[in-house]
Amino acid sequence: MKRLILDRRLWPLPIALWTAVVGISFAWNVLDIDRDTEALATTRAHLMAEVLESVRLWNARHGGVYAPVSKGTLPNPHLQVPDRDLELPSGKSLTLINPAYMTRQIAEILAEGVDGVRMDITSLKPLNPDNKPDPWEAEALKALERGPGSTATFAGSGEGAIFRYMAPLVTEKPCLQCHEHQGYRVGDIRGGISVTLPVGTLLSSSRMQRNRIAGTHGAVWLLLSVLTVAGLSRLRTQMLSLKKAKEDQQALVLVRTRELREEIAEHEQTENRLRLLLESSGEGIYGVDTRGRCTFCNPIALQLLGLERSEQIIGRDVHERVHGAWHGSAPDCGADCPLKRAYQHGEAAHIEEGTFWTAHGRSLPVEYRAHPIHHNGELVGAVVTFADISSRKASEQQLRKLSQAVEHSPESVIITDAEGCIEYVNAHFQASTGYASEEVIGKNPRLLQSGETPAETYEAMWRTITDGQVWHGEFRNRRKNGELFWEETSIAPITDETGRVTHFVGINEDITERKRLEKQIWRQANYDELTGLVNRHLLLDRLEHRLHRAKRDQRCFALLFIDLDGFKEVNDTLGHDAGDELLRQVANRLLNCVREGDTVARVGGDEFTVILPRLHRPEAGVRVAEKILAALAHPFTIGGKTVSTSASIGIATYPDDGEDAATLMKNADRAMYAVKHRGRSGIMMFCEFGRN
Repeated sequence: MKRLILDRRLWPLPIALWTAVVGISFAWNVLDIDRDTEALATTRAHLMAEVLESVRLWNARHGGVYAPVSKGTLPNPHLQVPDRDLELPSGKSLTLINPAYMTRQIAEILAEGVDGVRMDITSLKPLNPDNKPDPWEAEALKALERGPGSTATFAGSGEGAIFRYMAPLVTEKPCLQCHEHQGYRVGDIRGGISVTLPVGTLLSSSRMQRNRIAGTHGAVWLLLSVLTVAGLSRLRTQMLSLKKAKEDQQALVLVRTRELREEIAEHEQTENRLRLLLESSGEGIYGVDTRGRCTFCNPIALQLLGLERSEQIIGRDVHERVHGAWHGSAPDCGADCPLKRAYQHGEAAHIEEGTFWTAHGRSLPVEYRAHPIHHNGELVGAVVTFADISSRKASEQQLRKLSQAVEHSPESVIITDAEGCIEYVNAHFQASTGYASEEVIGKNPRLLQSGETPAETYEAMWRTITDGQVWHGEFRNRRKNGELFWEETSIAPITDETGRVTHFVGINEDITERKRLEKQIWRQANYDELTGLVNRHLLLDRLEHRLHRAKRDQRCFALLFIDLDGFKEVNDTLGHDAGDELLRQVANRLLNCVREGDTVARVGGDEFTVILPRLHRPEAGVRVAEKILAALAHPFTIGGKTVSTSASIGIATYPDDGEDAATLMKNADRAMYAVKHRGRSGIMMFCEFGRN
């Protein structure tokens, strides 16, 4: 209870309790109103259904009545055969108003008395199609057949709201006069009496009652909530006042107690903080008095100096043990020793690279500082802090080695930042490119670009290195003097401890000479040295390529096999040099006879071949052969002498004369030899050779 009063966050709890109580009361009253409203509507509908049911039973027992046919009473269209209309002697007609017809008319008269009321007798198997039930009535009739009782429901809203009621229609003996043939027996439910009442006014009255009840309950809830909050607030104020007075008294006692404790613990805390500082320091710390004797030493200092306990050094001449003449090799320990001047003359010192000696006689590279200590203006000693720099010196030495290795590397080395600006180039880079380091530092390596390296190469490079991977490739670059050269390059990203790329390092090897030799070797392997034409090796490669293209595109092409006539006589009469010159001139004339994209090759001796890849029909190769014969028919001038020669040409076409390189070569050669046997200086297609 005390917590409830003091904590405002809990005040909604009693308000929630009042809300629940008032809400339950309101719900109960609304439920009563709804039950009363439904009961009133049901009573009215049931009463009207009872009246109609009594009228229906009376009509059924009397079997109906005859009435004159008039504008208000039309002939009954649903009469059975025995119940025909009657003709009176006066000429007037009487029609039988059967029980159902009479009941329906009485229901209409009853409904006329109350605006909006509708009554109907319906069935799932009506004799009169006009009595067919609407969807709600059909569902209600099915419910009546499943069990006794009536069915009722509200529908619509506002002024148009209605109450629908369905009472069961039980078959009695008089009913069997009309319905026995439908299979009904006495006691069966053969339909229902449907009553529709307008209930807009009734529901409106019900809503008004609910609104009044809601207003009353709301006022009660508001009054209870206000009284609850006011009472809790007053109680809370009183309790807080008492609590504050008690706390003030306790606070005063605590202040007095704390002041006493602080005075007692102040000296202990100062000593503890100093001890903690010394012990948690990452550096060795020891103190000395003015005579060089150790006054304190932290654990790191003991560890670095190879001591196990502070008793081994406290009270002893620490300077002579770790820095003095005992070891005789401390370069900064002498008459003007920085450590001595600190504790003897009060001069602070900072030595970045010094040497201490451990208890085991080993030297220890250190960086140390000595700070004088004064008390009441008098020098009482010094405190020395030192750190082991063995790792740093080893790293510096390693960096010097790496720096020297990079600087004197036989390959160009370039380092850029993450944006590609040059930060370092080694000596070989300067010698290779002709640029001094000051000319390229801060610039982008693109100053070496020649424009002959595809843009795709640079795009692939940047994608690779920015993804943190090493890229290998080749560049065609330009030296400062404009000379082009080839470089084989490896570029690797350099990342920091978070994985972010901070720099790129590139190692470049000049492969210009290697490229030249590779090109020379490739040309020697694929071109005839004498004529500069394609040799047999490259010819076969191009022929295979052409076969692949022709099969894919379903195109034809021709292969010409050419052999010079009388070449041996030129060699025998004029010598081999003249024969070589003749072959060179023949090669030039052959090149002038073909189109760009055609292949002319020397396959050996005085034999040549031509691949004609773009032919619309096989016979087109003959025209090129005729052009070649005409070109070779003109005399050649060799060594001041005129030499005449001719050629025998065999032609094989794809795919008619062969579908592989060996077959095409063989058949073109056979066609050429057929020309030789026929008398030289002519042309023959393999298809003609086959017919001959």
